[in-house]
Amino acid sequence: MSTYVLEKKPAAAVKPGSSFTLRKYLDWDPQGGDVNGPLFDTEKTASVASTSSLFTGGHGIIYQVTADGALKTYRDDTASGGKLLTPVRTYDVNWTARHSAWSDGSGLIFVNHDGGKLEIFKQGSPATGDGTLTLLTIVPSGNPQVEAFKSADSVWAYGGKVFTLSQGEIRSWAYSEAAGNVTVAATSTLVATGLAGAAQAWSPGPGTVYTASAPADTTTGVVRSYTGSPLAPANDSVFDGLYGPVMTDVASCLAPVAEEKPHLGALPAEDPDVPEIGPERAPDPAAAGPKTVSGRFTLPNGRPAVGFPVSVKLSTDTSDSTGPVTEPTVGAVTTAADGTWSLTLPDTLPAAAQQAADDNGGALNLSATVEGATTSGVPVVGVDNVVAAPASPATGQPTTFAAQAVAGEQQHSTAMTPASAPDAPDPVEPTTSQLTSTYAAQREADASSDDEAVPPAWQSDRSSLSASFNPNVVNGQDISGQLVKPFNPDCETVKYKLSSKIAYTTVGEAHAYWDTKATFDYDAKLSSTIDTGYSGGGTNWTLSGSRSVGGSIGHATGYSNKGPYFARQWKVPIRYTKYKKVHYCNGVQRSKWYTIEAGRYDIPGGGSTGKYGKDVRSKDGTKFYDVPKSRTAVVPKGSYFQLSGGRSIKWTGAATVYGLTIGASTSYDRDHKQRITAGNGRYKHYIWGLHDKPAGNPGIFLSD
Repeated sequence: MSTYVLEKKPAAAVKPGSSFTLRKYLDWDPQGGDVNGPLFDTEKTASVASTSSLFTGGHGIIYQVTADGALKTYRDDTASGGKLLTPVRTYDVNWTARHSAWSDGSGLIFVNHDGGKLEIFKQGSPATGDGTLTLLTIVPSGNPQVEAFKSADSVWAYGGKVFTLSQGEIRSWAYSEAAGNVTVAATSTLVATGLAGAAQAWSPGPGTVYTASAPADTTTGVVRSYTGSPLAPANDSVFDGLYGPVMTDVASCLAPVAEEKPHLGALPAEDPDVPEIGPERAPDPAAAGPKTVSGRFTLPNGRPAVGFPVSVKLSTDTSDSTGPVTEPTVGAVTTAADGTWSLTLPDTLPAAAQQAADDNGGALNLSATVEGATTSGVPVVGVDNVVAAPASPATGQPTTFAAQAVAGEQQHSTAMTPASAPDAPDPVEPTTSQLTSTYAAQREADASSDDEAVPPAWQSDRSSLSASFNPNVVNGQDISGQLVKPFNPDCETVKYKLSSKIAYTTVGEAHAYWDTKATFDYDAKLSSTIDTGYSGGGTNWTLSGSRSVGGSIGHATGYSNKGPYFARQWKVPIRYTKYKKVHYCNGVQRSKWYTIEAGRYDIPGGGSTGKYGKDVRSKDGTKFYDVPKSRTAVVPKGSYFQLSGGRSIKWTGAATVYGLTIGASTSYDRDHKQRITAGNGRYKHYIWGLHDKPAGNPGIFLSD
């Protein structure tokens, strides 16, 4: 069944002359409420003026009422390779006062007139949308059915009944046509109640109703289905991230789906050349010996920071501290002619560093800093957060997780930028309204945002920064051209905890399409690498390296055997802390800056051990046929395949905390895995890796 959505995303600003996107979905199992098949995106779209309203007439006919009152009909020709909106007819009528309309698919069109009355028209050719429109009936304002239709959250019709959704309750109003007149009953029948959070509803035909949640709902855009008589819940997760008015073609009867793999157009033949997946890969070996951390620092003008002392300090979670904490120095080096630096950890670490590594699953969080001042006295700082995997005293090798945590990490290049002057006041926290206007808030509100889209270099915690933002402007002057003199390398850095909060952070996802089940495990210990925020002044932030969030304390969270037609991200509660860091030289405060650092897994009081994140089913299904064959494989019927080694992808929008978008990735091992279990249906179960073959380093694998 064709289902259309006029997308109106919460973050989108409606400006004069702007447009919305009309998107076509296919409801594969309308009778079952999509229990046996998906509501999936056909990727067929059209642009519609934001000042227009639309409604469907059945048979693939779509009506448009423009801002100036023109009534137009279009035909959906996508099934035959044509356009989503193929023009059919523009009627010579004025519908300026008629914007709220719906059809029953048989030719009757109901219209709530702005003057309060209900008008009922007859389309002479409902199958083509080009027939004569005849006004059959006017029901005056004040009648109970008219008032109910006007005040309802949603109105739709089929099979001789008009349905309304109002305050979580669905009612039906019988109508009949005879002798060129339509009679609508003044009394209604209660169909369903208790549909909390439902902002709109629709039905593809008898026995099935869908609802979509309100924009204020924290699970914005979630679609649920109800079937039977009386209506009962069928699927509480039909779709997530669906925004805007929904319209559907209407059928007089619905039939159950056969055991058939959902597809668009003709189902492609199975590919005999796609190999069956072999056994899961062996665990990643642990590299021996001490580890080296490295990076590169540049001056505010982009040139290498040459000859600057680099202080590499231990960066532990001190969110439980109430007073200042001096970060102990692990090593000191000097930048080379190209701005690079490198520090190899000793075979035997200081006791505090070894304890920190042991407490963090073998991974050691370090902070490398260069500091100085311009010729005009502006302090500038470069901060790079890096992760090392030192050898364990017991084995002489880093743990498997620790090796994975640093594997493949590219050398960071970090620019020095202005820091706060010693006497500058700490910034006040942003207001709730300011936080809603940030890049992070807009990205989080958009369920269709790209998981790997790189955020802007700088983000504000109280507005949406311009792409031309220059962090080197101080009091209206660009200091990037000034000479920078290094501070004394013997100085110390003291950090002060400002506040701490918990944010649910994406750590994985699993996919299961046709006749499969998905499992994601995040057990026994944590093993994620999470971005660190840096700010010279406490209001504009950049991401500066990352921290490993690990541990040996046992926890178990995730989901298992979900599906078919299931793909969700999984989030866990991580405590983030905002710190002020102050640089002292010989007891004199020289500069200060601010960081946002991920700490431990921390379940909030009364909160969840983990929770579902974004619905990512749109990545699955027929997209299999567009990926290189080298990244594909078949999971044999009745078997399973899992990733339990390597690194996941980096979710660049893994969490929103303190008004900042934070990224994260996870290291797979025996306790952290993505699994798919294949059923015994008639078709092959294909999977493919996002970045590599499933048995290689795919990051994640997807399902068809």
